[in-house]
Amino acid sequence: GIAQGIGTYAACWVAREVYGADNPKWLRFREWMLTKASDDLRGYYLEHGPAIAENIRHDEPAKDRMRTTMDTILEGA
Repeated sequence: GIAQGIGTYAACWVAREVYGADNPKWLRFREWMLTKASDDLRGYYLEHGPAIAENIRHDEPAKDRMRTTMDTILEGA
């Protein structure tokens, strides 16, 4: 429903911060997170994602490290 769609969009704070809202990779990572990630990882991401995104907002080295990890995940997806 509508609430689930909104929740699905909101579930990608970190990916949007890492890739930027204009880069479609954040959508690919969202798809992976929602369909292929473990329940534990998905739960952690949903619980802590907003704080993580806020913490890395102005930390380019941290974003670079996360981007490398996310790219690796997407390459194997």
